[in-house]
Amino acid sequence: MRIRRLRLSNFRSVADGEVLFPGHTVIIGGNSVGKSTMCEALDLLLGPDRLSRASPIDEHDFFERRYLDDDGDPIVIELEVVLTDLTADVLTKFRTHREYWNTTTNTLLDETATPEDVEADDVVPALRIRFEGAYDIEEDEFRAETYFASPPPDDESRRAKVTRPAKRQFGFIYLRALRTGSRALSLERGSLLDIILKLKDDDRSAMWEQTLGAMEDLDPAIDAIPQLRAILDEVDRRVRRFVGLSDDDRTFRLYPSALTRESLRRSITLFGSSERSNTPVPYWRLGSGVINSMVFSLLTFIADLKSNVIFAMEEPEIAIPPHTQRRIVQFLQREMDQSILTTHSPFVLEQYDPENVILLERGSGGKVAGRRIEVTGIKAKAYRGNLRRVLAEAMLGNGVLCVEGVSDGEAIYSASAILEEHSAEGTYTPLDLSGVTVVQCEGDGGLLRYGEFFSGLGLKTYAFYDRQKNEAISEEIVEVFDAAWELEQTGIEYLLADEITVDVIRTFLIEASEWDDYPHNAKNANLFEYDPDADDEAVKALCKRVLKIRKGAGYAQRLVELCSEADLPAIVIEALERISEDLPNELSAGDGDYDDDDDDDPETPGDET
Repeated sequence: MRIRRLRLSNFRSVADGEVLFPGHTVIIGGNSVGKSTMCEALDLLLGPDRLSRASPIDEHDFFERRYLDDDGDPIVIELEVVLTDLTADVLTKFRTHREYWNTTTNTLLDETATPEDVEADDVVPALRIRFEGAYDIEEDEFRAETYFASPPPDDESRRAKVTRPAKRQFGFIYLRALRTGSRALSLERGSLLDIILKLKDDDRSAMWEQTLGAMEDLDPAIDAIPQLRAILDEVDRRVRRFVGLSDDDRTFRLYPSALTRESLRRSITLFGSSERSNTPVPYWRLGSGVINSMVFSLLTFIADLKSNVIFAMEEPEIAIPPHTQRRIVQFLQREMDQSILTTHSPFVLEQYDPENVILLERGSGGKVAGRRIEVTGIKAKAYRGNLRRVLAEAMLGNGVLCVEGVSDGEAIYSASAILEEHSAEGTYTPLDLSGVTVVQCEGDGGLLRYGEFFSGLGLKTYAFYDRQKNEAISEEIVEVFDAAWELEQTGIEYLLADEITVDVIRTFLIEASEWDDYPHNAKNANLFEYDPDADDEAVKALCKRVLKIRKGAGYAQRLVELCSEADLPAIVIEALERISEDLPNELSAGDGDYDDDDDDDPETPGDET
């Protein structure tokens, strides 16, 4: 099974939206763009356990919380998903609802399609499922319904509803980010343990009956504890003054639950022992990393039991180390029919080819769309080789500063730290807190290619580059980037030597001459010997030679680290202050998809529905 397309209307933070899913998919985008809303929409359409609620929706599920229009008529939440790669069982059972999907144009064939159209190589059978939710004015409650879109009904009462057993056949599993533990490790309906139980045992009724009976017949009973028995006897004596009670001498009893399946589901708790302690504790005391690793283990179990699984999860990186993140993603891609993840982690993102990365973008009026990232101009080898180190981090951030080489990046980062240290609080935001990544672009041609790539992602783009011999290239760079700074020199080494205070340069050369990798043994080593009596111009010339021969070895960074703000080149300060002004520290504005999150409380035992 595979999800091809999702459409949303009037749902949560989305007034109107559409996302196409290219097989295994990772969704990226800024906070509150709609990633959680997208996942919740899929769960309403395909998740069997949302139907167990009295109403799967409430006021907060409507865009801007408006469930009545200006005339007082109900506004309808409309969701739609297209499924392809149908299993033989699903294709046979729901053949009357079958439609056809063109994998080239990513569209459904309409009713005018001919048999030749249907038999084309790029056309596959599909099911289209719709969800509608609205406020029922007469009943003063919210109603919701999931049904097959084809064939179109004569009226609403004739819709072919998608039942819970039908949804189970689609194999959709969704883990929310904030409640991974209770979603997976409790016995609440829809948890991973519950799914495994359903897959392993068709006769669950006997299991529940036997367990409930054993709890009722506990020996000794809970109310046999002397202290509790004394209190219950006194309660019995006092109550009998006012009401008639059973002749049994034990009218009031205590049981560990309400002795129903649902109370048992809520009360059963998985205990575990960590390697550092032999004492079993509730699973939520084991730590987030352990919990998420246990979730991974349960996923491997489900993959062995179930023939088709569409798995969706928000931010699998939470509390999981990088190597485990990679293992989880690789497992999902290998074992699941389709995985759909949202992420802020470069270690998750690096596991996906560019065509499987969807950027979710929000336009005006609550319009949301997903689009594949395009790497036109960037060689596949460069994309893959730089992804974990640079590109993934930049793609998940707010902006990029493109430079030509290693020394440029080192100097810029060090200068940013100096401005942060010497600026009044709140007046300067360093690059990391601005969400800006410094990207080394391997020359002016690389600047243009990477600039176009990051601009296409909607990021703020900046360039800091050497003087160009070709004025036309400079004009292209200025046109591509939001802001660009061209040096008067042909390299960062020459800028630093020309404009950093000469006293700082002298201090640097004295210290550098003691380093093991200082070019004492270089060809023409005498050209690198520092003379404290040399004039300022000779000292600057020596600094240029040293920085040039040790390019990329951290020398430029160490020189900048000796500076105060007053010692830094003016063009460096100008660039960093402009970036800080464009992208100030946003931590105070919050750091989560608050308007996208499920309205249930964060993870607590037994809180899942």
